[in-house]
Amino acid sequence: MTVFQERNQRITNKVGHVELLEVTNPSFSGPMRICNDVQDFVSQGVDYIGLPFGFTLPEDQSGSAPRMKLAMDNVGRGISDELERLLPGTATMARLIIVARDTPDVHEHVFWLPMTGVTVNGATAQATCGVDALMRQSACKQVANPFTLPGIFP
Repeated sequence: MTVFQERNQRITNKVGHVELLEVTNPSFSGPMRICNDVQDFVSQGVDYIGLPFGFTLPEDQSGSAPRMKLAMDNVGRGISDELERLLPGTATMARLIIVARDTPDVHEHVFWLPMTGVTVNGATAQATCGVDALMRQSACKQVANPFTLPGIFP
């Protein structure tokens, strides 16, 4: 068991942990790096903007893929400027990183979350996270049919 796990299983964890979020999309000027805190944070030499965010866990519904909601504060940080640059058909990925406050360069847990359905209003930016869009994609990008490969069909 790691020191990080031991601390988190105690009743009192005097060090604590920080959630970091990196949101990437080809249409962004660069990765959007956010720290779930009120002050900025540095991990592995990369600056993360202190901006509270939270997740709403998915509901257990049969017949549908689980979807989690991500909500982040949008007051005065220019988050909406980046999100308005989203081009149709591009994949937006969020990488959630958990680090201990005393060892910020050690990424204890890393989770990849595909984001869809991004909405922005004056106070918050929200997105739906889930693998539904990935699971609905075709496994083969090019399918052999008479239109795409006419030479193999008689």
